[in-house]
Amino acid sequence: MASSNLRCAFLGMGAAGSGLAIETVRRGGTISGWHDPNTEIADAVAFRGGLAYEGIVGRGAISLPPAAENSSEAVRDADIVFVSCTADKHADLAKAVAPALTAEQLVVLHCGYVGGTKVFGDIVAANGGAPARLFELNNTLHLAGKISPSTFVARSTKKWLEISGKSEDTEGSTYRAMMQMFPEFEYSENILLNGLNNPNFIGHVPAYVGNAVLHDRDLGEMTTGILHFHEARMGRVNLLCAAVEAERDALISGLGLKPLPTREFDRRAYPAGSRLEGGIARFGPKVQKRYVTEDLPCALVPMESIGRHFGIETPLISGLINMVNIFEGVDFRKHGRNVEMLSAKWLESFCARA
Repeated sequence: MASSNLRCAFLGMGAAGSGLAIETVRRGGTISGWHDPNTEIADAVAFRGGLAYEGIVGRGAISLPPAAENSSEAVRDADIVFVSCTADKHADLAKAVAPALTAEQLVVLHCGYVGGTKVFGDIVAANGGAPARLFELNNTLHLAGKISPSTFVARSTKKWLEISGKSEDTEGSTYRAMMQMFPEFEYSENILLNGLNNPNFIGHVPAYVGNAVLHDRDLGEMTTGILHFHEARMGRVNLLCAAVEAERDALISGLGLKPLPTREFDRRAYPAGSRLEGGIARFGPKVQKRYVTEDLPCALVPMESIGRHFGIETPLISGLINMVNIFEGVDFRKHGRNVEMLSAKWLESFCARA
């Protein structure tokens, strides 16, 4: 199968999903269906006839078919299903779409966080779905936002991403066509390490905690305006980020695996020419609730639980979970991806401890 013949479905058409959909069309693929629970996106796309884009990816527009009524309808007839909702929504989406998936389809989590394909696959199987061929990316393709429901703006585009899944699922023309369409994707068999090396939480959670005073105030651009994400990592918050990264890397090393430092991630993902310098100076709110509703249950909670299982201490990660639980009045440990959910046997299959 040639990449130009790929039929792709998109579940989630926020900034991440829109960017990937735009690249799919620009590279010759076809969008066979899409769905997003935000009806404003469907209405805006229907009015415009598609998505407009600008920024580092250039300026233009793509056509889109009308939004599907639900996720099951969206994936019908697709060769690849790209899942671009936040990771904390993976379980609900897997349950909803399970009856519609086929064994021939590829399902790609964009991105997976820790154990994304394990959680998604288990729920699909528990709800009568076919044994899907699941993959997960270690991050999203763009650093981007939306200035309207149908207008995508990219500040940077990654030139490298890691994609992980079972080696037997890499056989076949659909997988080869996807990798041809997205040469940025580099395959790795270690699904657990893929999620642990996702750098998002290193910036997200310290930024949320360090700027907690902003959450209940409207300070214009500080909370609602167009700001660059890295502004949240300035000053003392960045010291916390560095400490969190060091603890994560110690956990990964303790599992007998190799951590990917954020500097090395940036070097691979963002070579010269991949970031927009000037022009769009800022985008996205400085602090978002997503920084904890996604990152705590899908990154910090599993890291703490994995550390406890293997006898590796994670005091800072545990402290951040405790703090955010207090701030939000939510016990994120109750519904997080812990060892019981991921299974000790699955985790141990990826570790290289002596």
